[in-house]
Amino acid sequence: MYRVLFLLLFSAGLWAQVDTLYTLPDATVTAFRDEVAGYRVGASVSTLAERELQLIPTADLLPAMNRLPGVRFEQRAPGSYRISVRGSTLRSPFGVRNIKIYWNGIPLTEPGGDTPLNFLDVNNIDRVELIRGPAGSLYGAGTAGTLLLSTDTLSEHASVDISGGSYGFFRGGAQVQWGSANRSANPNDGHYQFRLAHQQTDGYREQSALRRQTAQFSTGWATGTNRSLQLHALYTNLYYELPGGLNAEQYAADRRQARPGSSETNASINYDNLLVGLTHDWSSGRWQNATTLYGTGFYFDHPFNFDYKRETNLGTGGRTAFDYTLPLAGSVLKISAGAESQLQMRMANNFGNETGTPTQLNFSDEILSTQYVLFTQATYDLGAWRFALGLSFSDLRYRVDRTFDAAGEPAIIESSIDPVASPRLSVLRDFGGYSLYATVSSGFSPPTLDEFRTNEGSINVSLQPERGTNYEVGAKGNLNGVQYELALFYLRLDNAISTYSDERGTQLFRNAGNTNQRGLELALSYRPTDWLNLYGSYTYHDFAYDSYERAGDDYSGNRLPGTAPHVVNLEATAALPGGFYTTITENYTDAIPLNDGNSVYGEAYHLVRGRLGWRGDLARTRLDAYIGGSNLLDQTMSFGNDLNPQFGGRYYQPAPGRNWFAGIRVGF
Repeated sequence: MYRVLFLLLFSAGLWAQVDTLYTLPDATVTAFRDEVAGYRVGASVSTLAERELQLIPTADLLPAMNRLPGVRFEQRAPGSYRISVRGSTLRSPFGVRNIKIYWNGIPLTEPGGDTPLNFLDVNNIDRVELIRGPAGSLYGAGTAGTLLLSTDTLSEHASVDISGGSYGFFRGGAQVQWGSANRSANPNDGHYQFRLAHQQTDGYREQSALRRQTAQFSTGWATGTNRSLQLHALYTNLYYELPGGLNAEQYAADRRQARPGSSETNASINYDNLLVGLTHDWSSGRWQNATTLYGTGFYFDHPFNFDYKRETNLGTGGRTAFDYTLPLAGSVLKISAGAESQLQMRMANNFGNETGTPTQLNFSDEILSTQYVLFTQATYDLGAWRFALGLSFSDLRYRVDRTFDAAGEPAIIESSIDPVASPRLSVLRDFGGYSLYATVSSGFSPPTLDEFRTNEGSINVSLQPERGTNYEVGAKGNLNGVQYELALFYLRLDNAISTYSDERGTQLFRNAGNTNQRGLELALSYRPTDWLNLYGSYTYHDFAYDSYERAGDDYSGNRLPGTAPHVVNLEATAALPGGFYTTITENYTDAIPLNDGNSVYGEAYHLVRGRLGWRGDLARTRLDAYIGGSNLLDQTMSFGNDLNPQFGGRYYQPAPGRNWFAGIRVGF
């Protein structure tokens, strides 16, 4: 099967032109307070550059992120994202859990552990760095990974892009940059940047429309010889509908229908959000420092099938990191230390829902979330050896003041999560262009606010934090022109948090004993000729409960719900001097268990995408025009399944069949 697919990918290259380069282990990595080639970092770190993010332009990160081994990026409905890194879907019925995310150095992940990734348009992201596995020694709580997103200075003064496609999809974006003529020499010297984006779709299913507008302003300027400031501001207006999960009979009868009741109650989410962050960088001799302060606020309006939520949120925080470089024994010792602190105040009201209109007040909460992280790391280069030792200390607190309860039980409830230390040790041997490494890291993941305080208003004080230890060995480098990155790991997770739903569909959480998570992740890239790039990745995840009994049922040894045992990605991008280019990608995902008993599985599928276009210069403009399609084999699949529904068997979130898109981008 895959031999045939490779031949198809090779033959597709006779059409096209592209300037994307794949440099998996050689790409510069900054995730661990360094700026070194990826093959010299003793951890699983993947990077995506701007060209790789735009290979298949579907107006979201999904295809680009899913090309990485160990990653599953899902879109349960337009605007409703879910990311799993090394199996974190187990506790992610919606949104992003157990992954710390930063945007331009600003913590996008709230102190309560949730991340509103859907506030970002692809227009707001030029580069991605993903750390797979615990990185708590620098970034605090989390056992799955850390995602660093950033925007760069623009290569053009201005650009405009427009695209459209199936199911009423339309997207328009614009970018403009002006300021100092010296910005190419010093990116932080007086440049100003403005980015706008609008996206909308009617959605594949009933009650699955989306509308999102984003506006980003960024600027940077030098304040001295070795000092600079950067300002990033992002406003997002987001509306998307929630079709809900279907049971097997509904899924087979009509995949495009919504869950009964979703349309009548206008199940949907409305956000208005503002995020502003200011970063100060300075260096002096052997010292360097980066300090970021930020503030954020959003209004949240959410009618759901059985209730109606309205929330107002204010948050603030900051992060500072110092680096000191010391010559030692003919080599270099680099010591990093810093702190991160976040505070969030949320006013949350829960009402009844009658045909999409709030009715009686059920309860009203004032919620205070506070988090801090203290971290330190030492990196020592001793000849061909590279050693890294890190340690963090993190603390998280919730205080819920229930000022009104229709049941007549107002109360003040505080969490009882003990502070935790998270160490990391790695050793790497550089053989000149390739390397071997081994690392041991500890991760700590407390319940998020939405797990501690669930949608229907219950507060789960008995839910315990996850704690895991990850053992990993890997190899990175270049072998006869094939760049490779291989990681083998074993994560032992205690008090694993699992999701389930009640008869109303409310997502609830419980500790599910211990898990054993073994995996192999491989990424390869190869450029056999000047006009052809090939890329492939393979993920094998053997994730199972170690000991887990519930209500008289023993699930020990069963596979973890939400994780596919095998995932394969193949990709080819090809070019000819005529300016035409093509990209074809294929994603095979194995059948996924959807409940603890492993009695229900999501189907395996092959997801094929393609793009054909022309890129070139016309007068003083750079033009890129393209057409393409997704799910070209018209596979039936459920993308973003619901796990462990207690009643109704609503496991399935149907994905679109074969669909098309076309677009044009003009740069000036």
